[in-house]
Amino acid sequence: MRFASLGSGSRGNALIVESAGTRILIDCGITLRNLTAGLERLDLSPDDLQAAFITHEHGDHIKGVKALARKHLLPVYMTHGTAVKSGCDELPQVMLIDSVSPINVGGLSVQPVVVPHDAREPCQFVITAKVHDSKVNGSQVNDSKIDHSPREKRLGVLTDLGSYTPHVIDAYNNCDAMVLECNHDVGMLEAGSYPYSLKRRVLGDWGHLSNHQARNLLSHFDHEKIQWLVVAHISQQNNTETLALDALQDVFPYHERILVADQDTGFDWLQIS
Repeated sequence: MRFASLGSGSRGNALIVESAGTRILIDCGITLRNLTAGLERLDLSPDDLQAAFITHEHGDHIKGVKALARKHLLPVYMTHGTAVKSGCDELPQVMLIDSVSPINVGGLSVQPVVVPHDAREPCQFVITAKVHDSKVNGSQVNDSKIDHSPREKRLGVLTDLGSYTPHVIDAYNNCDAMVLECNHDVGMLEAGSYPYSLKRRVLGDWGHLSNHQARNLLSHFDHEKIQWLVVAHISQQNNTETLALDALQDVFPYHERILVADQDTGFDWLQIS
């Protein structure tokens, strides 16, 4: 199982997840042209995708999805509220989802997770893949003795929420990798140029996670299990990479396993072993 980003932030978000030949897109907040160019960097094209999953209807998560669905006839999964609010409910490729049932696409299982955000019916996703072992006790052995039983690997995608709940903590426990929002530094936001109403929105329980909130949420999880922690959806006006990483380092001091998603280029493939 591996994953890569084509961009992360208020100007557009798109994430690719792949396992055993199955590839899905999480959000399409960039134009179809930019999506195609980003996929080319990964030696892929839109026709290599099996499905797209949309978290909510804000433009930085859904901008290019109608063009993608119409041109490439790609199934697009979203909640009923997201479909109605975005006008995607008229697309024949839209598949409605709920917050209870996982969706299976090839070798991937996608579990929607309800989150507090100021959208119609927002959710985030935990993606699970089954990985088959080919070793026993760390050594290659005769094929008849190999344990071929599958193990689950879990990727948690968690951006665009203003607060976290016990349900969120439970849903994202035991992830092998996480894409986690560190949207803003509270001090920078309060001293910045945003109008007061927008500051209240971002800081509210239905807005975005601050560095400190992300740090507190991360403290609930098993850090030894997390192979990759990606700091995502960083505000270019109200945060810096240094502030975000400094906020997380006391609960996640593994510098070799943490990176920051770039707004324009995202990040290259990360493998979950």
